[in-house]
Amino acid sequence: MKTITGQIFTLLVLLLPAFAAAGTLDDYYLARLAPGYAGAGSAATGVVAKNAVPFADRSLTMVRHAAVRDWAQLEPATQKVLAKVMAAPPVLAGERVCVPVNGHFTIHYATTGADKPNLTDANGNNVPDWVETVAGVFEYVYSVEVTKMGYQPPPGTTYHVYLQSLASQSAYGFTSDYYSPSFPPLPVKSVPTYITIDNGFTDPVYGSFTPLQSLRVTAAHEFHHAIQFGYNYYFDPYYAEMTSTWMEDEVYDSVNQLYSYLVSYLPDTNTIALNQPLNNDLSPYGRWIFNRYLAELHGSRTVVRSFWEQLGTVAAPSNHSDIAALPVLDQVLNQNLGNNFFGFAKKIFLKDWSSHVGEVSLIPSVSVPQVRTFTAHGSIVAPINVLTTPYTFAYYKYLPSSADGQDLTLTFPGLSSSLAVTAFKVSTLGTQEIPYNAGTQSIVVPAFTSDATVYLLVCNNGNGNMQAPVALTFPADGATTLDGSLLDANALAIPAQDPIPVTPAATSGGGGGGCFIATAAYGSYLHPKVALLREFRDHYLLTNAPGRLFVACYYKVSPPIANFIARHETLRLITRLLLTPIVFAVEHGMLTLALLIGCLAAFVAQQLRLLRRQASES
Repeated sequence: MKTITGQIFTLLVLLLPAFAAAGTLDDYYLARLAPGYAGAGSAATGVVAKNAVPFADRSLTMVRHAAVRDWAQLEPATQKVLAKVMAAPPVLAGERVCVPVNGHFTIHYATTGADKPNLTDANGNNVPDWVETVAGVFEYVYSVEVTKMGYQPPPGTTYHVYLQSLASQSAYGFTSDYYSPSFPPLPVKSVPTYITIDNGFTDPVYGSFTPLQSLRVTAAHEFHHAIQFGYNYYFDPYYAEMTSTWMEDEVYDSVNQLYSYLVSYLPDTNTIALNQPLNNDLSPYGRWIFNRYLAELHGSRTVVRSFWEQLGTVAAPSNHSDIAALPVLDQVLNQNLGNNFFGFAKKIFLKDWSSHVGEVSLIPSVSVPQVRTFTAHGSIVAPINVLTTPYTFAYYKYLPSSADGQDLTLTFPGLSSSLAVTAFKVSTLGTQEIPYNAGTQSIVVPAFTSDATVYLLVCNNGNGNMQAPVALTFPADGATTLDGSLLDANALAIPAQDPIPVTPAATSGGGGGGCFIATAAYGSYLHPKVALLREFRDHYLLTNAPGRLFVACYYKVSPPIANFIARHETLRLITRLLLTPIVFAVEHGMLTLALLIGCLAAFVAQQLRLLRRQASES
């Protein structure tokens, strides 16, 4: 993997102060991704312990994503530990699985040990009630994000969800591909993934939201990450988080957890750029509000989907780096990203949101102590060239220092070509926008009386475009958000169903997402031969009805066989020998096909010779 990129360098600069006592990237990733490791979280490393973190991460997906980018910087021992947890799904004690009737998901859960969820089965159908709820939530999320909103489903015909205790990692969940970061960089764009979520969301680290609320928004969030991996593995992490967090409120509008993340972004928009690399606070999640602005401006949430569809057309970079999101978004917006962002900065002040209107009060105002306040009179020089980072903005508050009510003139000599500016006068008569006059290089606020307050917006939108945002035409999706209500195409409320019927639970012993016998034979879920068979299952067997029937039968009969094989070294060797022709066939498909055709041709020729001999003898 190539040396650390500029973005990751910035990430490290932001992370190091928080971990000054430890200072090593190894300690950080071990603590976040492998808390069971003996060295993680110890006094010697100085890693921040779980109870010292005041919140749970919305998602560990991007922490894992960053670890892949930092892989070459980690010690070999750290790589060995992380490789085990970053490619293989969890191994659950006494694992069982259930499949919702719609068949889009397979839910894996433990029946013993620390990972087991609440196993209460009030309806006596051999599936714990909480697991049924998980199944129902994920099927509902699928019905909204894929069926109604039109996103491309993740690769494969069934999606695996694992319930595991994640409180020790202070995380709600994460989405991961099946490839260890120690593998060569992926040559493909679209990759299958699996989701792991907390087994119950009952730990205090999950705050005041109910377990059901936490489950709902986590499912909406992580499933959209799965969708993103399907479009392009090389997405830009910050926009992936912006989209998944925004999706929470579009699928489950009643929870409103995402508003709590705004306080980590809006008060600091002058230092946190829209495209700033992820750091160790919650600002990446708070930036979701830009997607709401885009959906409202363009009259359709499809504008966000269009970004991912456009990203899906971009080839995998030769250096395997992330594809920068803003150039792709600018292309989707017909090169209007600059004035779109300027409009967004205005919207944050005006708060004239047209969707989710019942929740506008949950959006922090810029009229907070962080806004710099001045007294002014007559003509003054306004702050100029103060924002050097594109896609940042700041507000300045002016109060009259005189009661004479004369005009206030804000002058901008030498205004940077990357800055857009405007002012808002707020008085008893309402709010009035006073735009910048390029001819006089000033903003003139008339009648700056004692009852008025002026807010100056300085926005670095990359090109200084101060024109009104251009609204483009995007098709509507099948689920329309109107005043906070999720409606279907017939303007009927979509029920947020939870428990739904599921197929009888089946044992899934051996872990590894179903490759039980191969895992037992080769001794590791990460073994290349097991990975090869797993890919064959996902890409060929699960894509057709006969293949799915075979896999279902295999799941029923193989776990006890795998458990027996795993305990006997001789049986493991024999099983590997028996699997060799299958692995060869999968690994060398065309050659195998040629051999089969050759064998078939030889058999037919032999039968023809036999028939001719019999005919001649008769």
